[in-house]
Amino acid sequence: MNGLYVLGGIVAVVMWFVSVGRGVKLIMKGKQQEIEHGKALALAEVDRERATVAQMRAEFDKSHVGGRRWLIGLIAEGVAAQDEKVATYLERKARPAYKAANEVRRIKGEKRTLVERVKHFEYLLKTLYEDYPVLGDYEEDILDDKATLSLEIGDSPDADMVAVFISEEDYRRLKPAERNQLALERWLDRRKSNVDIGRMYERYIGAKYETNGWIVDYHGATKGLEDLGRDLVCIKGSEIRIVQAKYWASHKTIHEKHIFQLYGTTFLYAKGQPNDKRVRGVLYCTTQVSPTAKEAADALGVEIVERPMVKDYPMIKCNVNGKDKIYHLPFDQQYDRVRIGTVAGECYVKTTAEAEHKGFRRAKRWIGANSP
Repeated sequence: MNGLYVLGGIVAVVMWFVSVGRGVKLIMKGKQQEIEHGKALALAEVDRERATVAQMRAEFDKSHVGGRRWLIGLIAEGVAAQDEKVATYLERKARPAYKAANEVRRIKGEKRTLVERVKHFEYLLKTLYEDYPVLGDYEEDILDDKATLSLEIGDSPDADMVAVFISEEDYRRLKPAERNQLALERWLDRRKSNVDIGRMYERYIGAKYETNGWIVDYHGATKGLEDLGRDLVCIKGSEIRIVQAKYWASHKTIHEKHIFQLYGTTFLYAKGQPNDKRVRGVLYCTTQVSPTAKEAADALGVEIVERPMVKDYPMIKCNVNGKDKIYHLPFDQQYDRVRIGTVAGECYVKTTAEAEHKGFRRAKRWIGANSP
């Protein structure tokens, strides 16, 4: 009898192992099916991603603008899909929230439109910054309604800008030299944006070159965003200097990309010059230069000059044009087009009294009835 009990126990144990083995096999089979299903889903996702990338490439090959529009639509569609997933969950949960699901779908449409607009403007700004890197220098001023983005004020070429800085009473009462000097002082004291200060720095560097016998084209001031990164083009004999002037805050750093840009525009300019001309890029700056930028400058032959700006330097241009001897104030419309030093007697002075003492007068249409 005891033997039967033992035999029964052994059979029970064997049957248990058999059942456990079957259970394990079923579990493994289920796991294998899950793995295979996951692989299939992953492969399908890879195929979709490949198809998406191929379509994106095709759209960009047709047109860069069209490609960006297509990409914007794809991003907006992805955002909308996430919102739809939330709405579906709200409908199918244990206690459905149909009203909330409908609200999510309503917002989804508005959100998609906003995403498309935001991405459109984001890509537009990226394009502008790529094509016109100088915009990055003035990013802080663009939305500052108290900052001016130009040194010139007013649209009329016949307007006397002196009247912007002094009262009507002072304009009538003072003699031309006095009111012009007062306007200059007011202009100097006026709050200036980074654009204004950057332009003044260009003019300061240009004046240094002119007083040393160079002919200076204020390319950045006269060409605007089409200056190709050339703030000044300075010529003396066979020597040509392509100058970039960066008046930056001390916490900013000049990086190698600025050296590459200057080298590129210098190289392009040199291609159009005779072989006897020696063209070189020069970067003037008021801030630190990274070690990599310095290494790049040495390798490419770009000169770096770290020079602060003197804000009270002589900036009145005394120009000789035939028999006319005319001085120009910094806010006059033709200031950046006037070259100094090409004719004997031309110079820079600090005050209008000094200019008039040398025989110069402001342009006739601005002299006024009080002229002596």
